[in-house]
Amino acid sequence: MTDRQAALARLAVPVGALCVCAATDPQIPNGWIFCPFRLLTGLPCPLCGMTRGLASLIRGRWQDALAYHLFSPLVLFALTTWIVVEAGQALRVWNARRIGLWALRPAPWLAFLGVCTIYGALRWCGIIKSPVS
Repeated sequence: MTDRQAALARLAVPVGALCVCAATDPQIPNGWIFCPFRLLTGLPCPLCGMTRGLASLIRGRWQDALAYHLFSPLVLFALTTWIVVEAGQALRVWNARRIGLWALRPAPWLAFLGVCTIYGALRWCGIIKSPVS
């Protein structure tokens, strides 16, 4: 598989995620649950509300998005950046690995997951209001 083919394959993840969010209407109660953790345990995960938050952002409902998950705008920015980086790689506009984009390194993603875990724990404890299911 060439770098171009690999970049096109990696585009499937963020594009697919945004398509799922675009097809999800957060205003419909008792919609689909996409979270494996919640399906197995019944408990909200640290990213609970992210799909509904992204779906609200796509529809321009910023207040709803922030109510579903505080970090949904950051995830939308990250998904958009991912699409731009991979599309640029596939179109040979740049070589993302050669220019050393920080977004390709695991540390920022692990830090974000840690912050989301703390945010989720604060919601579990009731310190921060959880989104309505």
